[in-house]
Amino acid sequence: MEEKKTQKTKRDLYLIVGLFVILGGIFIYFQFFKTQQEASRAHIYYGSTSDPIVTIDFQKQQVTVNHIQSVPNQYDNVYPLIDENQHTVTLLGDYEINGVRQIVVITYDFGLRTVQITEEQSPNNICSREGVSNGKPLICLPNRVRVEFETNTEFDFIT
Repeated sequence: MEEKKTQKTKRDLYLIVGLFVILGGIFIYFQFFKTQQEASRAHIYYGSTSDPIVTIDFQKQQVTVNHIQSVPNQYDNVYPLIDENQHTVTLLGDYEINGVRQIVVITYDFGLRTVQITEEQSPNNICSREGVSNGKPLICLPNRVRVEFETNTEFDFIT
């Protein structure tokens, strides 16, 4: 009787380990291979709008301002600010320190097709710690800024 329990326990252990290996393989496949499609555009959104405020086109190597960010009259600049020499987009975030809204600086690289939030003020600076992205969305909740990518996925169907 004791021998049958040991065999069941070993079989259960092998089944669980095998399941973890299969699920781990699927996770790694989707994390590293499926999301590594080459980005054609990055869209920068502010607030809860469904239209991007700025579009970075990696193929044409140009940055397009789709909308001007509405900011209170006390701020001198018109946002977003585009600096083509530094390859940055600057927005005015929603996070306030002593009543002053903080800026969010997003750096882009046409050659690598990447975007990174490089400068911002928020609790623990979580937004700028997300690192460089070439396909995964970047989200900065305290400042209500997000970056989403668009890829060219063209399929050839054989008929």
